[in-house]
Amino acid sequence: MKYQFSFTASALSFLLSSVNAFAPISIPSSNVSAKKSLNAIPESMQALDSINQITQSSNILLSKVTSENYGEVAKSVIIVLLVGGGLIPAAIAANTSLIGTLSGKRAGGDDDRSNYVSESGASGPALPGQALLFASEKIPLVDIIAIMGRISSYESIADWRNLPSTKQSANVFWLPRKMYKENMRNAKFVGWPTDPKTGEPIGGAELQKAEKARISKKNPVIGDAALDAVFDSWAWGASIATPDKVEKTLSLYRNGNAFDINEFSSAASRGRAVTGLGAFTFVVIQAVAYGCLFVAPALRVFFDIDVGFGELGQCDGTCNSLF
Repeated sequence: MKYQFSFTASALSFLLSSVNAFAPISIPSSNVSAKKSLNAIPESMQALDSINQITQSSNILLSKVTSENYGEVAKSVIIVLLVGGGLIPAAIAANTSLIGTLSGKRAGGDDDRSNYVSESGASGPALPGQALLFASEKIPLVDIIAIMGRISSYESIADWRNLPSTKQSANVFWLPRKMYKENMRNAKFVGWPTDPKTGEPIGGAELQKAEKARISKKNPVIGDAALDAVFDSWAWGASIATPDKVEKTLSLYRNGNAFDINEFSSAASRGRAVTGLGAFTFVVIQAVAYGCLFVAPALRVFFDIDVGFGELGQCDGTCNSLF
């Protein structure tokens, strides 16, 4: 019995070793499902070959990551944390404020939005060229008229000798944005401004008839976007205004009761353009900083690519310079 079992096992082993697993098998034509199963074998093998190729490509990429690479990265990370540990939290806060400023949701010197007026209910057209002012809502022309009707000269904007800054130093005249808004809403309306060329009321006689009674009242509803546009025409995006800049800028578009609306729009656009230029400069500075601290070292360590931006990180062999 023992010899018979051994002979059977040997014969079975010989038969299995001589069989080709992928040789064609004769199957009756009536067995359609079995034939489809066998035809699917080459397709499965092709899928396995594709997976094998992807795995080999991944292994080539991962082969660049060695223990020496990790050590170099660790050194770079330690340097970054020591030198710029507070960079990322500060950058997040700064970018949040930047986005809010560009979208018109905040203004320097007036971050308290609890009393923010987004809609004054004014009728009539919008301020010409308001698209260049980064305003988050419409700026009615009537709101600008309501402000200009309360400004006869730079001295009517504030008591320049009695400001928070003068309490610290007698010769520092800094008008905060928030105080300026309070002054304008409480100031007396002195008259509807007129066009310097035609002498007609700004916006037309019909607009004057419809809105003068409302905006002539004390503390009328004036949108904050309009107040910010006027303030930025002389403050250039800053949170404070100085009497010399206010006087110089007002002389461009306000002369007596005449008001040059086109020159005002240009002045306001120039003021907001300074904010846009500052935002662009800040983005460039961040790109350079992150390139030096994070991007360039990672490219050197893992991919042997040198794009400049400092000397953190070392290539494993010869660096391939892109510039």
